[in-house]
Amino acid sequence: MKRVSIDSLKLGTSLDEPIYDETGKLLLAAGKDLTHDMLVSLVRGGADCVYVGEWDPSEVSDSGTDVPVSDYRQAAERMADVLQSEVEKSLASEDALNVEPEGDALEASMDDSLQTGRSENRLGEWQAAHDDGVEFVESVTEGALESDKVAEEAWNVAGKLVDTFATDMSLLVNMTRLKSNAQYIYFHSLNVATLAISIACSMQFSRHQVMEVGVAALLHDLGMVMVPQEILNAPRRLTEVELLDVHKHSLHVLYALERLPGLPWTARYIAYQNHERCDGSGYPGKREKHLIHRLARIVAVADVYDALTSDRPWRKAYHPYNAMEHMIKQVSKNLFDGDSVRGLVKYLSLFPLGTLVRLNTGEIAKVVHSNGDAFDRPVVCVLCDAAGQRVSDFQTIDLLEEDQLSIESFADGKLEVGLNVGF
Repeated sequence: MKRVSIDSLKLGTSLDEPIYDETGKLLLAAGKDLTHDMLVSLVRGGADCVYVGEWDPSEVSDSGTDVPVSDYRQAAERMADVLQSEVEKSLASEDALNVEPEGDALEASMDDSLQTGRSENRLGEWQAAHDDGVEFVESVTEGALESDKVAEEAWNVAGKLVDTFATDMSLLVNMTRLKSNAQYIYFHSLNVATLAISIACSMQFSRHQVMEVGVAALLHDLGMVMVPQEILNAPRRLTEVELLDVHKHSLHVLYALERLPGLPWTARYIAYQNHERCDGSGYPGKREKHLIHRLARIVAVADVYDALTSDRPWRKAYHPYNAMEHMIKQVSKNLFDGDSVRGLVKYLSLFPLGTLVRLNTGEIAKVVHSNGDAFDRPVVCVLCDAAGQRVSDFQTIDLLEEDQLSIESFADGKLEVGLNVGF
C-alpha cells in the first residue's frame, strides 16, 4: 500500500488496485478507470492524499496539516471544465442569480453613530478581529488549517467582522486602510470581506446573508495563489499569455473550494464571478449584469476598490478619493453594479474614511465618519488651521449640520490621529 496525493491521480488511469482514505474507507474499487466524477468525489471528500493497494492500517502516516493551495494547480487545471460546468448549471436560473434580502435587515439594528471615546479593550478587540482574519486567510492558503475546520473558522471570523461593523462601523471600515505588500493576498482578502460586508449591509440584507458574503469574500482569491508568483509580481504590464494565466484563477478557485466542506454554494458563485463586469467584458464567462450573481457583483466592487488603494508591483496605490471617483465613473460605463458602488460610498463616503481634505475655510481635516447617503458631507476632524499650523485640540465637525462648511478638495499628505477619532 502506498500513499499518493490526489494531485498525482491521472484521469483515465486504469485502477489495478483499490483506493482507500486514511480511515480505511474504500473510495474506489480496483478494475475501474478514473473518471472526472470519481476525482470530484475524492476532492469533495476533503482528502489531500489517498492510499492505493490492499489496506494496511500500520502503513498509514500522519499527514499533519493540509497541503498548501498553491500545490494543487495541476489538479485544478484537470478539473476546471467539470467544476465550471457544475457552477454554470447552478447559475442557470434567475432565482439563483437575483438573491433578495431575507429576514430583518442588519442595517436596521446597527449603531452608526460617531464614537470618539473607545476604550482600550474595544480597540484591543478590533485589533484581535483584524489579526484573526489575516491569520485565517494565511492558514487556509498555506494548508495550516485542516480542510474540515475551514468553514467553521470562516463563519467565526465573518461573525466578528459583522458584529464589529454593526456596533462600530467606522472602526471596522478604517481597518481596510491597513495594508501589507509582503502579505498582500491575506490583507486584501480581509479588506475585501470587510468592504463587502458594508456594501451588503447597505443593501438591506439580513445578518446571516451579510455573514455569508463575508465568508465567501474571505476565500474569494484562493485561486490566485495557484498563479505563478513571477507573473503576479511582475513590475510591468503582463503579456496576453500571462493575462490568460491570471484569468485561470477564477477556475482554479473552484477546485480549492471543493476541498473545503461546509461552505455555502455562494462562495463558489462569488469566487467564480467576481471578475465579471456588467457590460460583459469580464472573465471567465463574459457574462452581462443580469447573468452575474448579485453577491458576486458586491464583491467585485469591494475587490477592485481595495486593489486600487493598494501598492502593486506595477503601480503605486491610488489615493482613496481618486479610487472612489474611479469606481463611480465605472458605473456610468456599465462596468460595475450601481447599487453596490452606492453601498461602498455610503459607509466610506465620497471622501473615504481616513482621507485628508481641505475645507472651504482653508483648514485641513481628516474624514472620520460617513453620513449615509449624504456622500459629500461626512464627519471630519480638523487637524490644521487655515495657515497650515497643527491645532492643539482636535475639533470634530459634522458637515451635515454645518451648512456654511464644505469640502473643497482632498489634501495630499498624512497626519496621524488617535484611533478614537479615526486613522
